[in-house]
Amino acid sequence: MFYLCKGACRSLLMTWCAGLILGYATAALAESPEPHDSDHIDTVSTNPRLTLHEVLQQVVAIHPQQSLLAAHQQMVQARRTMANSWLPQAPSVGFSHQSDAFLSRRDEREWQAQVQIPIWLPGQRQARDEVATLADNSLLQDRAGLQQLAADLLRNAVWDIALRRNDISLMENRRNTMRSIADDVQKRFKAGEVARLEVMQAQQETLQTERQLVLATAELMHAQFRYQQLTGLQEMPARLEEPLSTRQDYTESAFWQAALARVRLAEGQRNLTMIEYRQNPQVTINTRTMQGGFDSQFNSSMGVAINIPLQSEVTRAPQLANAEQNIGDAKSQLESLQRTLETALHEAEHNLHVSRQELTLIQQQQAIASENATLARKAYRLGELDLNQLLRLQLLAFEADRSLSSQQLQVQWNIAKYNQAVGVLP
Repeated sequence: MFYLCKGACRSLLMTWCAGLILGYATAALAESPEPHDSDHIDTVSTNPRLTLHEVLQQVVAIHPQQSLLAAHQQMVQARRTMANSWLPQAPSVGFSHQSDAFLSRRDEREWQAQVQIPIWLPGQRQARDEVATLADNSLLQDRAGLQQLAADLLRNAVWDIALRRNDISLMENRRNTMRSIADDVQKRFKAGEVARLEVMQAQQETLQTERQLVLATAELMHAQFRYQQLTGLQEMPARLEEPLSTRQDYTESAFWQAALARVRLAEGQRNLTMIEYRQNPQVTINTRTMQGGFDSQFNSSMGVAINIPLQSEVTRAPQLANAEQNIGDAKSQLESLQRTLETALHEAEHNLHVSRQELTLIQQQQAIASENATLARKAYRLGELDLNQLLRLQLLAFEADRSLSSQQLQVQWNIAKYNQAVGVLP
């Protein structure tokens, strides 16, 4: 009798605990916030009239590297000013006065004025003009390189948002499906067809889905904030897809062209250094006026002198060494960039090919999983399938839907990555 009473009490206690947990789970579901309530506002809207190219120009305009390009622009203007100058250096003037008032005191005085004019070295002006042209081209390629860099950042940002939004859409569908299953389980429980534990299990699965939806929404907010920081905009284009470029290599990429331009500029600077390692000759024109001594009349004369500096390894060696080092640095950066671009292009080609193959297989898997989930739902309502099997098949269907939609987006993103690798702007 004692054992019967004890067993009955234990059964009653378990029933009471199950009811209490079920009540808390139901209340939690009733009070769980929607992912798009007032606390989670989608701050980046979609504008069908906005294009990726327009957003790209905005990214370029506010990019921090603009200040560096502005400084480079001033350097280019300075080189062009030097190349267009009439003289290789600024001329100089001088004045002097000589008197014996503090020594012999014979009232001897002398005044002299002179102007020194530097002369162009052979080939110097042409070399300066070439360097100015190369610097201007290098700046132009650097601006194009900034656009290429901004395109990479923009593509990653917009496709990250697209994938996050896709995850949220799938999570919402799964949440709605789990709520519907929980309602079916509740109805069957009230009809006495299933145990209370199945109700609790369905409620727990629904809560888990709600939690995943909250986390997915948070990740979307982070992605949108990164987009806002990059573009300074509160909206993004509705169309993100790009046509696949027909280019086969990276030689037209702005990164590659900018690196080549830096090598050419360094070589042009070396050629100029080989001319300007010695100072320019100076032509001096002077006038002299003398008075006193043995003659009280003013005597004036004019003279011309030329000053030719001699060659010296003291100045030549370090200048040429510095020029050669600049060439070495530019070529080293070019070779490193070549490896980077080759790797990026290979990965882009490979990833695009593989993602397209995966998409074909995933489409077949999704069709099977979706049909299985539909049949399982009907079988559960008829009592031919237990809850664990239903939830497992629903999870498989959800993962198949996620894989399919994510892979479709990934293929488009891989197309954008290939275009980026060959230097095509959106």
